[in-house]
Order: sequence, then structure tokens, then C-alpha cells
Amino acid sequence: MRVATCENAAPTRVARVSGTRRVGRVILDVLLAVIFGVTALDEVHTSSMGLLPGAAGPPVAITVAVVLLVRRVRPLAVLAVAVLGFVLVGAAGPVVLGIFTVADRYGNRRPTWLSVAGSLLILAVPWGASTYPALFFGRTAIMAVVLSVPLLLGLWTSQRRETVAALRDRAEQAECERDLRAAAAVEAERLRIAGELHDIVAHRISQITVLAGALEVSADGKPAEIAATIRTTGSRALTEMRELLGILRTSEAGAPRDDTGPVPLRPAPDLSAIAELVEVAVAAGQQVELTAPAVLPPVAGPVGRAAYRVVQEALTNAAKHAAGAEVRVDIAALGDRLDVDVRNGRGDPTALAAAGSGFGLVGMRKRVELAGGALHSGPLPGGGYRVHASFPWQEGS
Repeated sequence: MRVATCENAAPTRVARVSGTRRVGRVILDVLLAVIFGVTALDEVHTSSMGLLPGAAGPPVAITVAVVLLVRRVRPLAVLAVAVLGFVLVGAAGPVVLGIFTVADRYGNRRPTWLSVAGSLLILAVPWGASTYPALFFGRTAIMAVVLSVPLLLGLWTSQRRETVAALRDRAEQAECERDLRAAAAVEAERLRIAGELHDIVAHRISQITVLAGALEVSADGKPAEIAATIRTTGSRALTEMRELLGILRTSEAGAPRDDTGPVPLRPAPDLSAIAELVEVAVAAGQQVELTAPAVLPPVAGPVGRAAYRVVQEALTNAAKHAAGAEVRVDIAALGDRLDVDVRNGRGDPTALAAAGSGFGLVGMRKRVELAGGALHSGPLPGGGYRVHASFPWQEGS
């Protein structure tokens, strides 16, 4: 059986932006490029810095503004172009947007700090003007303050985006785990219902089959009695099926949705119900002998239910695979253990034997293990079959 997991439950997140948001980003990028382009044009007319003559200022400023349009795609390259524009014509405005974009993209990582340090050193140099140490150190302090604003803003937006992404991942992981838990619960309930249906249908149908076979060879006076037993057994099977289906039809609020009204649910079978189970099997034509203590030991609910189902399944298999054989059911309390042993001799297989699914033994073993016990089953040396289950019988063990 394939087990579903939350690992790689969703593909690696790719930056997928809706059409409206993409258009909004394009408009914002164009607006910022225009604003910082105008700022650069104003700077080239008022600044005395730059390696190129004044006539080259407007073209360089416009070029830098156009390059700002692709800042989201190539943030480091755009910052390099903005810094180069400052060196050539003295336009420092686009560098501010470039610093913000790099910090927003890379966050608190090496590319951000190397880019900021390099930009600060370059902007502190008065390119094309007289270079005095006092002017250099003064500009370094000023540029450090200027560049710290876009740097901190970019770091904040980057951290916020990562936090939101982490919270989204955590929410998706929690939702995935919740869905897996729900699927596991549904699967467990499906298997439980399948086990209950198997116990009810297989047991009752096997009894009806045995009775039908006895009806074929019965002497005078017996057919009516056997037919009545068949009717009673079939009625019990229908009642048990109706009870189980009533559970499935129950709404979340607990009110049955069956049109026939509330479904009367019987108590779950336990150790004390094994005697009645044997009586019904005997009435159905099986030769069953029960050996049990006069006072049954106190056992936990799961142990009692598992012991009952072991005997029920063993009787069902004996009726299907060894019709007419004697069956012995032994229940013994030994120390702190409860032993349930069911043996049948050789018999004739019925038509139901060939249609067996093998689910009975698997379900029986699972029930016993869930109750903390152990199950052993197999053919006997002299013919026949044995099913032996051992449980801890003390309450709360």
C-alpha cells in the first residue's frame, strides 16, 4: 500500500504573480524609473561632479532611468549601471533605488553588504572635482546616512516577504498533514467497517449454507425446523446489517438520517457473548463444544471483543472449510493471560470455501494485536485446523 506523505506535496514555489499584480508592478517600475530619471536629470544640471562633460549628462541620466525598468530582473547589474552613472555625470539618485532593490532581493546576505560597501566607497569620491581628504570623509558620512535608508527598507521588505512565505509554507504543511490525518482516519474507518461487514455477513451466510445443506438431506419433520432456523439466522444477519448501515447513515450531529427512525444499536460483543455465539452455531447445525471457566475473568473491552471475533471467525471458517466436523472452543485464564483456542477436525469444504478472500485471518490477527495479544493459526498434524489467541486479561493491562 502506498503511504501518502507531505514531502513534496506541492511543487517548489515559483514566483507566480496574478495578471493584475503583474500589471501593477510594471506600472510601479515605470513610475519609479520616471521619478528617479527626473531626479538624475536635475542632478546632472546642478552637480559639479562627473568625469564626462555637462553635455553628456542628460543622455546618461536617461539611459540609467531606462535601465531601472529591469531592476527586478537584474538588481546587481542595474545597481552597477546606476553607480557608473554617478561616476560619469554625478547622478546619485538612481543608486538609492538600486540599493533598495538589491537589499530587497538578497536580504541580509553577502551580495547586499558587498554592493552597499562598494557603492558607498564610490559615492564618497567626488569624481571630476578636487579631491581633498576632508571632502572624502565628509561625503562618506553623508552617503552612509543616505544609503542606510534604502538599505534598511529593502532588508525589511525582504525579511517580511520571507516571513510571509514561511508562514504560508507552514500553513500549507499543516493543511497537508490535516488532510493526511483525515485520509488515514477514513482509511482506518473503512477497514473497520469492512471487518465488521465480513464478521457479520461471512458468519451468518456460512450458517445459512450449513443449514441449507442439512435441509437437502434431512429426514421427515426436520425441514420445517431447519427452515425456521434459516429464517432466524437470516433475520439476525439483516438486523446486524441494518444496525451497521444505520451507523453509516448517522449525521455529524448524531441524529440518524434513516427514514425508518432511530436504529437500535446493540452493545459490542464481549467475552460473555461467546456462549451465545456457540449456541447459535449449534442451532445452525455445527457440532461445537465449549469449555470455559464458570466465572469469566475480567478483561478489557478490546480484549473481550477480540476474543469474541476470534471464536466467531474460527467457527465461520470451520463451517465453510470443514462442514460436519467437530469444533472445540476452549477458554482458559492462565496466570495473567487469557487463552482462546478453537480446533476443528476434518470435514467437507462447502461452496463458500472456494470463494474465500483471506481477509478473515488477516482481520482476526489485526484485532488480536490491537488488543495486545498474539495469534497463531495453522493446520493440525492429524487433520483439521487450529486457531489460538493469547491476551493479557487483567483490566487495564
